[in-house]
Amino acid sequence: MYPSFSDKSFLPGAIYLRLSKDDEGAKESLSIANQRKMLLRYAAEHGLTVIREYVDDGYSGTSFDRPGFKRMIEDIEKKEIGLVLTKDLSRLGRDYIKTGQYTELFFPSRGVRFIAVGDGYDSAFSSTDLIPFRNVVNEMYARDISRKIRASLQVRMEEGSYIGNFAPYGYRKCGKERHQLTPDPETAPIVLRLFLDASRGVLPSALAAELNNEKIPCPSIYRCLKHPGLNPDRFSRSGQWTANTIIKILHNPVYLGHMVQGKTKKLSFKSSASLTVPEHERIRVPDTHPPIVTEQLFLQCKEQLKSRTCRKQEADGGGHQ
Repeated sequence: MYPSFSDKSFLPGAIYLRLSKDDEGAKESLSIANQRKMLLRYAAEHGLTVIREYVDDGYSGTSFDRPGFKRMIEDIEKKEIGLVLTKDLSRLGRDYIKTGQYTELFFPSRGVRFIAVGDGYDSAFSSTDLIPFRNVVNEMYARDISRKIRASLQVRMEEGSYIGNFAPYGYRKCGKERHQLTPDPETAPIVLRLFLDASRGVLPSALAAELNNEKIPCPSIYRCLKHPGLNPDRFSRSGQWTANTIIKILHNPVYLGHMVQGKTKKLSFKSSASLTVPEHERIRVPDTHPPIVTEQLFLQCKEQLKSRTCRKQEADGGGHQ
């Protein structure tokens, strides 16, 4: 049984704050600080008790896999929270089906009062008839924003602008908007060394062992060293150079000065899952930045890798199974 919280003015309340990249155009009015200020003022003016705050900064409203939101749901299940305040319904979520499940099923079944201040909605007094309509509008907004972002990124990729969050190993971002690449003086020599050694027939596994013995940080660890806020465990399980890492570098045309992007695409604006795009459908723009290796050296490495693959297939029983 869930509590009825009969005295609605003394419910143990919480404010839920969310901001994502989807809201970039209105960031000032939707900032976490401004959401907090609005909700605490509303609570004070209406005699509501706020004992907890849950924040998801940088999380899309189309996904409910958010740490702050999940903690709030857990606390509701533990009967520690009986009131939830948000700036508006879109802060709770932009997926109209899932948002509706919380506003129309989950909260009422747990005896939780829900208030969306900006929408003028309070479950203690308001009808839920308009909530589905508002949720549909919020999802349409998210869909439209997602479409516009994809179109903008498509144009940038076709122009040869680099749109990745982090530069490929061996390069660093440059330019006014940091959409261009220039060789990184710390790591470009290591990339060149890998190509030179591989062209002479040194195995990727041997190259990885050499770099690990020399205590040279692998790409994921180097990235985290340059961006202290990153969690190394998110990018690397071992924190070591591997043969697979070496092979990916040796196959990457970015080191020829060419940009190849659009390697994956999301299944849906609601989902974080993605599909690998076939090579012939990827966006290729030649000569967008200084190369680290020559085309001759790149092709030599490619032939070495190809010949080793063929020999391995023969040793394993002759090609494809």
